[in-house]
Amino acid sequence: MRAINLYVLTRLLNNNLYSSYEKTLSLRDEKIKVRIEEIELINEIVIAFKQFNVPFEFVSDWFYFFHIPQIGKEFDLLKLGENNVVINLELKSQKVSEKKIEKQLKQNRYYLSNIADTIYSFTYVRENEEVSQLYIYDGSLKKSSFNELIDKLSEIEVPITQDIESLFKPTEYLISPLNTPQKFLADNYYLTPQQEQIKNEIILKSQENRTMWGINGPAGTGKTLLLYDLAKSLAQKEHVCIIHSGMLSQGHIYLNTMMDNVSVIGAKSISKDLIENFSVVCVDETQRLYTEGLDIILESFNNGNTNTCIFSYDFAQVLSKTEYNRNNPKKLNEIQIFQERKLTEKIRTNKEVFSFIRNMMNLNDKAKAYIKYDNIDVLYAKNVKEADTISEYYRKKGYEFITFTPSKFVSNSVDHYAENINSHQVIGQEFDNVIVILDKNFRYSTEGILQAYEHPNPDYLFSRLFYQNITRARQKLCIIVLDNIDLFTKLLSIKVEIDEDL
Repeated sequence: MRAINLYVLTRLLNNNLYSSYEKTLSLRDEKIKVRIEEIELINEIVIAFKQFNVPFEFVSDWFYFFHIPQIGKEFDLLKLGENNVVINLELKSQKVSEKKIEKQLKQNRYYLSNIADTIYSFTYVRENEEVSQLYIYDGSLKKSSFNELIDKLSEIEVPITQDIESLFKPTEYLISPLNTPQKFLADNYYLTPQQEQIKNEIILKSQENRTMWGINGPAGTGKTLLLYDLAKSLAQKEHVCIIHSGMLSQGHIYLNTMMDNVSVIGAKSISKDLIENFSVVCVDETQRLYTEGLDIILESFNNGNTNTCIFSYDFAQVLSKTEYNRNNPKKLNEIQIFQERKLTEKIRTNKEVFSFIRNMMNLNDKAKAYIKYDNIDVLYAKNVKEADTISEYYRKKGYEFITFTPSKFVSNSVDHYAENINSHQVIGQEFDNVIVILDKNFRYSTEGILQAYEHPNPDYLFSRLFYQNITRARQKLCIIVLDNIDLFTKLLSIKVEIDEDL
């Protein structure tokens, strides 16, 4: 994306052409819906600058309507200098409360703090047809003036004019309660608007009545963060239990020790006497919960001991035939009082990784536009020794090796990697970079669907274990194909066109 000149942007009179016009100026990948009210406000700012006789450069080199990749956080106007000074100017075409202005600017400063040492945060509000007001936030919200804005703009040296996306690293903002519990407890994060909306609805209605909720969403939509954030918020007034339907990680143990009025327990610890002590019960990875455990929670709710139940789940991430046949989400949705909310904004997985995973699981599910897949490595190893050498190299580069959960009953090739964390041990966790191995257990059907032979434990689903492993990756994914040239050829074809004579 390229910075633009605000004077040039506001010269167009034909409203229908603005989206196309703006795209040619900013060189963004896709057109945006330009709000004419914002263009009018920008024009007012341009006129004000002219009245103050400021240099024409002051209206140059602004990034208009930039959003952080993967995060979705938006900024109306940004101007950045190579001397680590940034000006953020938000636009309001109608009067809004100072509380909302302050909240937005405070949040903006959080995101900008990773790219600049000095941040000046402004909001320009058209309060009515005749009156406009400029605000500045520097720890508290105050009324400002164009003199102050111009003064701050003069501090910018050597404006940055392109490639703003490279300055923002999504991993700096995508915190996980389990992998970065210290940041979670320090409130060093923000929810997306969709997460915030669901949270506010659940808290509001739970204060009025006894409620039962479901948070449904694919991998990468932030279900676990939302669930833990809800638990933390509700724990200010209620006694809360968080149930993890899997093996407890160090993050779980840390949160259980440090969170006030919240108990984090594994699903195997569920008992009638225990659950009845909590007015709020939150369940993560509900699709894996045993029938007995779910029945105990529902009984406590029906008996009036528990006032609020919140279940988080993704049925696409069941790992066994038993979990598939149990279908806890379906059972919950049949309860009359149950209300499901769906997370759809995929924020925690790099779009490139997400697209590759979709295409890998179904070769016909290709991306609509060309993607280079620079963050995806598809490698080949003729034998286990070569696979070990490659995997060790990638682990030294910061990749987390995730293997398939081995069978407790039958020994096979999966056990060679048993010292690494497995599918069940990473439930609910995330890693920036992930490496996995695919061997002759996997193949593609004639329809292009990735399939697998039966796991040594006949209850486990190899393909679901694999999906669980690869969806833990937030930024980079490496796949080593072990002695399976047909599978390797098809995976490689997602990244690059394969010669037909091969």
